[in-house]
Amino acid sequence: MSTVTETPSAASTRILPGDAGFVAAAHDGLFNALQPAQTPALIVIPQTEAEVAQAVADAARTGTKVAIRSGGHSWISASLREASLLIDLAAFDGIEVDVEARTARVGPAVRGERLSKELARLGLAFPVGHCGNPALGGFLLGGGLGLNWGAWLPSCFSLRSMRVVLASGDVVVASADENAELFWLARGSGPGFPGIVTEFEVDLRPLPRGIRLATWMFDLADLAEVTAWVGRVSAALPASVEVSVVLAGPQRPGATSDCTAYSVSVIATAFANDEEAALAALAAFEAEPAPDAPLLDHLGPIEVAFENLHEGVDPTYPDGFRYLADTFWLPADLHEALPPLAEIMRRAPSGHSYLLTGMPGNGNGARLLPKGDAAYGMHDRTLVVPYVIWSDPADDEANHAWLAELRAVLEPVASGHFISEADLHHSAERVSGSFAADDWPRVQQLIAAFDPNGLFCGFPGSR
Repeated sequence: MSTVTETPSAASTRILPGDAGFVAAAHDGLFNALQPAQTPALIVIPQTEAEVAQAVADAARTGTKVAIRSGGHSWISASLREASLLIDLAAFDGIEVDVEARTARVGPAVRGERLSKELARLGLAFPVGHCGNPALGGFLLGGGLGLNWGAWLPSCFSLRSMRVVLASGDVVVASADENAELFWLARGSGPGFPGIVTEFEVDLRPLPRGIRLATWMFDLADLAEVTAWVGRVSAALPASVEVSVVLAGPQRPGATSDCTAYSVSVIATAFANDEEAALAALAAFEAEPAPDAPLLDHLGPIEVAFENLHEGVDPTYPDGFRYLADTFWLPADLHEALPPLAEIMRRAPSGHSYLLTGMPGNGNGARLLPKGDAAYGMHDRTLVVPYVIWSDPADDEANHAWLAELRAVLEPVASGHFISEADLHHSAERVSGSFAADDWPRVQQLIAAFDPNGLFCGFPGSR
């Protein structure tokens, strides 16, 4: 047994508006500089599960709605809710690993980067997020599109159990065998989950020792040729090769003044037990004829340690910037979905903005998930995620308008959304559309059953 903990032992901290540090406690830890104009009535930073339960009981007694923050990475700042009690779970950052059983107990405030490093030291891995900063609480409750998700499935399917403080103040364990309805709901209901998870128990994987990453960059003008090539290659790729296609502008990380202004990049990561297997998995990229387009840059296949994969992604989300995003599941493949977006990409007001796209399971996304096993059940062939990134508040209107232009093209052909990155402020449909049609009524019924008085703030804008 290996144990890692940074949780202090002290009394719960309570911060009121007007107290020194209130504004910092409410806002400074948030990922997005574009924040809603909402202010909590009270911030509580508990140190123990009992203190979480007491805070919930106090809120129920006073009729104060409860918001939760695990790490503050939510780009819609879901934890900022007007006149709420904000329970900040920053102290719940313990990690306890059972190497022999290949399981771990982790707190909701544990960041993906830290978990990966601790597990790699023990020869183990968990499908953390692609960037290192998100904490596990929001990431797992939203489904978790983690590393190697084509083979390992979204991360919520690696959950074994969790400890939950309910609206009643009771603390329960939820798993497939105990409080199964709550466990079903926790895996994918995101900010709508009617409880506070104080600990997750997760299944771990043997650390992949043969990870190889390769990239190809082309001019955006050649998008159609590139997506046709990716489509041909994808048909021959195993699920353990994760492929992303990124449309980016002139201020993308690493770009210089002499680079092409607008690019399309293909990033392929093979997860395997050894180098030979990883290179064999990527061989389809060499077997298929390359795009009839100039190759502007090429990298690899290079060796990358699992715990370092986030280092190539983190720079695409610069600190202190303003963010908008949305998500669109599409039944079409990349070759059909992306070329109509090329000219819109060129009109982006900010050169930092980009479109992240991919086909989970290399085209098998619509059939990837175990049907009915979890609230997370909305999937399709292709996922398109626009990230709108800028720094000057004077440019807010222009960037909102650009996202609206993308929506006008993508909404009519979308089959649904991904709740953790969708713009839940945009419309109520973003919430319902993030669940399979058969699951949405069950999600609503269970939320009402576990939180009949609406104590938790729930989905932004919903109640």
